[in-house]
Amino acid sequence: MKAEKFVIASRNEAKIKRFGRLLSDLAIAVVGLDNLGVTGKPEETGQTAEENAEIKARFYADKTSLGVLSEDESLFADFLPPDKQPGVHVRRIGGRREVSDKELLDYWEQLVAQAPEEKRTGHWHIAYCLATPEGEVHTVSLDHQIKFFSPSSGVRLPGWPMSSLQGPVDFDKPDSELTPEERKQKDQLADGLIQEKLKVIFG
Repeated sequence: MKAEKFVIASRNEAKIKRFGRLLSDLAIAVVGLDNLGVTGKPEETGQTAEENAEIKARFYADKTSLGVLSEDESLFADFLPPDKQPGVHVRRIGGRREVSDKELLDYWEQLVAQAPEEKRTGHWHIAYCLATPEGEVHTVSLDHQIKFFSPSSGVRLPGWPMSSLQGPVDFDKPDSELTPEERKQKDQLADGLIQEKLKVIFG
């Protein structure tokens, strides 16, 4: 049976539409935070993608009195030791404040250039959490395998600096250089994986 309405913990219209499509068989209506006039946001103090996804889902479920689906991600590079992994703090370098696109790209360009070519791999770990106003929480996660490139691509996507030096292993090129057709294929592959995960927590 389909649920009446679920909230996507996002203000990004493209993301809301995407999840609306992925949840079409599981929910009658999918809305974003702005659709409900929700203000404020929680402090994401978790050390894992799962913890931060749960913090967001619980916060907005309490605010909206509806079921909320949230997403959070963390990054892991095979050429870095455990204590140097960015994890959920991709935008922070050495525990500092969040850095600019240029600072982040410059930092990672140096790391990738110093890494052995056979070690320039890693993954994005994505967590999805469904929280209800009654306090129920269901979380699932999946990994997207990636490859790092040095030198980085000259194609820059504002707001997405990491896309210039890493990309899905299936295409062997930085994410910023994917053609529209390749990006569509990438999204279709990811959507299939995500949809299977969502069926678990909505089931």
